[in-house]
Amino acid sequence: MNNLDEIKITCTDNGKSVTGYILDIKPKSHMEVSLNTVKIYLQYRNGVYVGSMSGMEFTIEEGDLTKEHQEYHR
Repeated sequence: MNNLDEIKITCTDNGKSVTGYILDIKPKSHMEVSLNTVKIYLQYRNGVYVGSMSGMEFTIEEGDLTKEHQEYHR
């Protein structure tokens, strides 16, 4: 993993943000990230990737993705 794979993940339950790592992504569909050695699967919904783990909800804003991970536009 390199710094381009880092992403800010926010827990909507407590408002805290931490750094996770992108493992797999299909823009505007889904994303899989690693957060403290645990994989979280997030689905795309209206500009936000949303997933849950252990009863807590996590989000990643589409705007937080690097150009490398955003969908190609002509």
